[in-house]
Amino acid sequence: MSVYIVTYDLRKPGKDYEPLLTAIRKYTNCHCLKSAFFIDTTESASDVRDKLTKLIDSNDQLYVLKLTGTWAATRKEDCTEWLKQPNRKF
Repeated sequence: MSVYIVTYDLRKPGKDYEPLLTAIRKYTNCHCLKSAFFIDTTESASDVRDKLTKLIDSNDQLYVLKLTGTWAATRKEDCTEWLKQPNRKF
């Protein structure tokens, strides 16, 4: 398993993006920032991107970045604890 950060910029006000959020939440996840989730998966970054891209508009943006090495955080205790779990691999 690898930990990725999935971050997005959805540019169509009023559009129902619930299918995107539902798809992200199917992964083992932690909602770390307003438009960002940590996910834990065996899939590659491009596989995750390809699945999620089908759920957004062509003018929206999406990044899927693998976390490696060290990290640091402030004020989001639940996701900090989520990342510290021994089964998380970086």
